[in-house]
Amino acid sequence: MKILFVTPYITSSCHPIFLRNQTGFGYMVHDIAQYVAQTDNVDLFVPMAFTPDMDVDGFHVVGRSKWELLKNLKLNNLIDGLKFNLKYPQSLKDSLRTLYIFASIGQIERMLNQYDIVHIHGCSAITDAVIKACQRKNIPFVITLHGLNSFEKATKLHESLCRYERDFLKEAVANHYFVSFISTGNKITAEVSTGMKADRFSVIYNGCNVQRKPMTEDIRKEYGIALGDFVFAFVGNVSVNKNQIQVARTWGLLSDDLRPKCKVLFVGKYKDDDELVQYIRDNHLENNLILCGMQPKDRVPAFYQACDATILTSITEGFGLSIIEGFVYGKPNVTFADLPATRDLFDEKAMVAVRNRIDTSLANAMASVITTSFDDTYITSYAQRFSFDHMKEKYRELYKTIIQEL
Repeated sequence: MKILFVTPYITSSCHPIFLRNQTGFGYMVHDIAQYVAQTDNVDLFVPMAFTPDMDVDGFHVVGRSKWELLKNLKLNNLIDGLKFNLKYPQSLKDSLRTLYIFASIGQIERMLNQYDIVHIHGCSAITDAVIKACQRKNIPFVITLHGLNSFEKATKLHESLCRYERDFLKEAVANHYFVSFISTGNKITAEVSTGMKADRFSVIYNGCNVQRKPMTEDIRKEYGIALGDFVFAFVGNVSVNKNQIQVARTWGLLSDDLRPKCKVLFVGKYKDDDELVQYIRDNHLENNLILCGMQPKDRVPAFYQACDATILTSITEGFGLSIIEGFVYGKPNVTFADLPATRDLFDEKAMVAVRNRIDTSLANAMASVITTSFDDTYITSYAQRFSFDHMKEKYRELYKTIIQEL
């Protein structure tokens, strides 16, 4: 098969522009492309990035330039963009950006007939633009939603784009689009929101590198953590949605015998004005609640090796990759039972799921993990079901189903 991926961005060191957004989404789209490309021909197009043609980790990045943009300007794409802006009005700057996105799709619309299927990632103006181009060319497509953004107040998304996401879900059901979700929880939320039966919605879990990397550095020594201390690792960029602040507050509720020996490593990008950063500094908790900052992807496993458990307290979470990455190293996890990801990941021998979001309940769960002995061999074995290879095969099966049906 020859497959075209279209995505707002990827995270990769192959070009400086792909390091502007270092997120789980960016890494995951890159990884899906990389693994699908092991057996199929994959091109990847990023409408907002000017890059040369490049071969990256087995897949091909379709180059973009100002000349390619101008050469492929099409009236149809501009009309699509104007209609989108009229239906989902934003600021003038964002509206112009949206029009630019639709104009950019002219480049790949000219090429679509060479592909067996188009794989669109995320729900944005790009999604609408590519669907319309595929429909004009009669090319099969599938959309993967890596999360849902319009159902949580903590998500920073313009009201118009929240409305587009909900409208898209209804359109997808009514028009029988193939849509994959990364968790059962997200799929159920999407189906309930439409009030209709979705016959082409499916779930494909994100993959993870389930091969352990050898320990090459001592993170505990680097941060001055004693051998007998219990360490939680919270991996993810600091944000309102990731909700690291609740862990910081809750740490203070641990009992006097547990709290002094409990450390939390916050691994991810942060800003000095983040609530978490201010809370830690104002209360002089730097020795126990440790801000590690953004880490290179290949260094993150060292933090899993160093910790005793992972913790994730997001407001919403499509999949929770850090949970699985911790499992690979035999580390149990604490998270909330109501996260969309928990339904698919939960195993009582590997996780403690907090039944409500009260700080004291989270503190009890953290204490339970600290004082419970987990079987790290079992947890590592459990992680194998979330491998990249398994994910790749599920996507390939979906592609084949779509191509055969259409």
